[in-house]
Amino acid sequence: MRKNNERKVLMISAISAACFSISGLILGLLSGSVMILFDSAYSLLSLALASLSLLALKLANQPANNDYPFGRLTIEPIAILVKGVVIALVCFVSMIFAVVSLLQGGREVNLDLALVFGVVNVIGCAITWAYIKHHKKDVNTSLVDAEQRQWQMDTWLSTAVLLGFITTFVIIHTPYADYARYADPLMVLIIAGYFSYIPIRMVAQALRQILFAAPTDDVRAQIDAKLTASGVQPHKPLRIAQVGSFLIAQLPAKLDANGHQLMHVAINEIAEQQQLKLLLVQGVHIQQN
Repeated sequence: MRKNNERKVLMISAISAACFSISGLILGLLSGSVMILFDSAYSLLSLALASLSLLALKLANQPANNDYPFGRLTIEPIAILVKGVVIALVCFVSMIFAVVSLLQGGREVNLDLALVFGVVNVIGCAITWAYIKHHKKDVNTSLVDAEQRQWQMDTWLSTAVLLGFITTFVIIHTPYADYARYADPLMVLIIAGYFSYIPIRMVAQALRQILFAAPTDDVRAQIDAKLTASGVQPHKPLRIAQVGSFLIAQLPAKLDANGHQLMHVAINEIAEQQQLKLLLVQGVHIQQN
């Protein structure tokens, strides 16, 4: 059920991205707005990245085999890493084009088309973001979380674009109308620069998981509290890592069978609460002479 819900959320994301990218590219070319083209390029990118998420989900859920004895644990963070890097590159390239446009004297924009696009885009992106955020409560996986951040950025971006077009419309009806042609590339420069932190956070999170880093402090605290409540006291800190939708824990070698069972039950309960799949690794005790 959880897999089907996750796939449904990613499919809705891909369909929405396709609609916004196609309509945005057409209106961007007709209006002559670099900002609309940037927003449409991001939506087109969202479509490609949503498709990547669907592929990653399919591969992550495949069973282990001789070639991949532990399954494809890192495929989800690798997909998020790719998404973060690509989004960061789009922001960087967009800022370069915006600077070039400013140096060339800006550009005029068909505000009638731009305002219509802005209103429709904000409403559509907000609905998609709200849909994914709502379903994240039931499907709280790393892929859905990355998808939500992506649409959150798109919603904020679309809102900023609309406010920019409204500001441009106001400027045109003032004595400063000659400066209105700089508004479009200036919006791209400011917005792309401001939202660059989102892909940077995605890349940092993905790298931690690819390197088998420890889970968040909150998850770790819940596990420690549960072990203490169960009466299990490992002789040294438990080794735990989160990779995509998997929680990996190494069972201490010095614990007896009953201790292992109690630890398994305790950690598995926290993993289920976090909607993670538990992978246990048996520790090995090496006798030193």
